[in-house]
Amino acid sequence: MRLLSYIFLILAIDKLFANNVIVKPSIFTIYSSSGKDWMYQEKTINIFGFGISSYVNSKNWKLTFDYLQIGLLGNVSQDLFNFSPQQSFAYIDQSKDTDGFWTEQIETKFSYDYNNFVIELGKFNRHWGDGNRSLYISDKAPSYPQIGFKYKLNQKLSYFYFHGFLNSNIPDSSRSSYYKNNFSQRSISIPRNIAAHRIKWKPNDKFVFSFNESVIYATRNLDIYYIIPILPFYPIENYIGDTDNIQMGIDILFNIAEFQKIYASFFMDEFTPEWLFKSKNHNWFGWQYGYLAKDLIFKNSELRIEYNWTDQRIYMHKYDINDFYNHSHPLGFWAGPHAQEILFNYFTNFRDRVIKFHFSKTKRGLNTREMVEDNYKDMQLKRYEEGYEERTLVSIGFKTPSIIKELQCSIDLNYVNFKNAGFSINNNQILNGIDIEKISIDFGLFYNFSIRNNYNLDTIAE
Repeated sequence: MRLLSYIFLILAIDKLFANNVIVKPSIFTIYSSSGKDWMYQEKTINIFGFGISSYVNSKNWKLTFDYLQIGLLGNVSQDLFNFSPQQSFAYIDQSKDTDGFWTEQIETKFSYDYNNFVIELGKFNRHWGDGNRSLYISDKAPSYPQIGFKYKLNQKLSYFYFHGFLNSNIPDSSRSSYYKNNFSQRSISIPRNIAAHRIKWKPNDKFVFSFNESVIYATRNLDIYYIIPILPFYPIENYIGDTDNIQMGIDILFNIAEFQKIYASFFMDEFTPEWLFKSKNHNWFGWQYGYLAKDLIFKNSELRIEYNWTDQRIYMHKYDINDFYNHSHPLGFWAGPHAQEILFNYFTNFRDRVIKFHFSKTKRGLNTREMVEDNYKDMQLKRYEEGYEERTLVSIGFKTPSIIKELQCSIDLNYVNFKNAGFSINNNQILNGIDIEKISIDFGLFYNFSIRNNYNLDTIAE
């Protein structure tokens, strides 16, 4: 019924804007022989889906709409993609009629452009930063409703702002009683929100600087202070009671040459100016360094080398309602706090065909609420002192169009090595992990659809 309602909506739009609407069915299936890095166990998994994709374009505005019903077969659980950069699902339900599981995904975005001022509204993801990963705003967590704008003041200066509505996964007991009876019960989460703004400054052709600030706040649906785009969040958060969670960051891009650039990203949590140069402070960091080169070895190719590092104290707040998460997945770096990754990507295009090589080695340590409490008391443990899990992924992939228009095929050969994998990083269960090596062969078919993955080659707009 949901799919039919979305089709009806698209058809109604089609009648209004018949000359500017493109509506296509979307179908995909991915078969993984051993589960890739989507799960620790060496078991087969199949993910497939169908839906509709549409694009409406007018002189000053455009609308994109994508809806998918997704089925999952195999060794599936709620922690699927837990230690993988693959974008997570908001929920996974067991099918009532078959042995499989299902979920759904909807992303839509309306934008209106008027003289370098672009208003955006919808449910979608953003990606802030120049890296393949992002420490700040990434697409690891499920997409969320948001409204924002982009304003290009001149050729050197641009301003970005958005306000998003997140899912805290913390039940609101005061309202849940209204959705409970003798045969049914539903849980409602306490509201959690994010507001963020970003200034991008390009002083010359060599450098680009970006300055970011964001705030996570909860227990109210909308705070008037945080929907005023020109107000800095740090003094406002103190002004209204110091209950919320502030983050700041800087991105720097340097163009070495026409096809080469280096970049760095700095993420800071819990800024306390008077303790800035003290050994014990509440200024907790994340770092990213990267190098990008195009047309290296082959034409139409790209090489990226990147290192990401996150302090064990970032993203988590003294009040868990203000954690930097949506649906229990980090809004920033995909592995969360207390983690690091070395990343190597290389791909090349031969006409419509893509060959890609991917290497990633990630290490992630314990992260409990008890540790958060110790952090605020300046009693934190040494890095990885209480254990860690490690993931190494080496992948070679090939993607090619088929004889059927809009249908693409892919095959990936993956080597995955997990060390101490599967232990709960949130519950001190550091002795329950397993060591496993596996080879996973993945086959994919995509019709009018491109799934995002941990070596996504698509450009994600801010």
